[in-house]
Amino acid sequence: MKIAILYREEREKEGKFLKEKISKEHEVIEFGKANAPGRVTADLIVVVGGDGTVLKAAKKAADGTPMVGFKAGRLGFLTSYTLDEIDRFLEDLRNWNFREETRWFIQIESELGNHLALNDVTLERDLSGKMVEIEVEVEHHSSMWFFADGVVISTPTGSTAYSLSIGGPIIFPECEVLEISPIAPQFFLTRSVVIPSNFKVVVESQRDINMLVDGVLTGKTKRIEVKKSRRYVRILRPPEYDYVTVIRDKLGYGRRIE
Repeated sequence: MKIAILYREEREKEGKFLKEKISKEHEVIEFGKANAPGRVTADLIVVVGGDGTVLKAAKKAADGTPMVGFKAGRLGFLTSYTLDEIDRFLEDLRNWNFREETRWFIQIESELGNHLALNDVTLERDLSGKMVEIEVEVEHHSSMWFFADGVVISTPTGSTAYSLSIGGPIIFPECEVLEISPIAPQFFLTRSVVIPSNFKVVVESQRDINMLVDGVLTGKTKRIEVKKSRRYVRILRPPEYDYVTVIRDKLGYGRRIE
């Protein structure tokens, strides 16, 4: 099997450790930083870092390429193994004993160009401190208006990221939906809404505001169009992986009170 290993910039040492182990059984055809430019074509991509590193690596992967993350960061929702579990991973790889998750991207079109996001796209005010009036138009429906600091459009993958911190729901990865979450809205009854993923969303502000794609500032714009992309990646998990256990352990969600 031809394997690419991509690592977070300061995790080269951990990357070399995995390369040494994996290369005993498989051909490592690429070894480099996850944030380096270019596309990666391999049978499997191994990522060393946290969720941010997985997000960067996913955009370099060819459609449908399986990916597996080794945790060397913080929360690690998108990582599946620790470095200490490398032997367990190699055993799972020999037998292809994985659970697979399909994680799809959203496509964002604006005057800044076309972008892909695995987590979310955010439009938010700058440091002036002034709130903005934002119109959100969901395909086949009339517009919603928010007077807020901004708005986040997220995938199920991104529901445990920025959207969660501003009151959005946790969405299971298998769901085919998009989440629209206003940031600090003026009216306290304004909450997140969840829509079918095949609906296009148009967001428009009365003035130029910051656009962030997967947390990375890309510039200022007034208008974006968001829709589900055809691009996707496959995340490999250990066979016993359980999403509820993950959100309980990492977020304390649904934890039983002893």
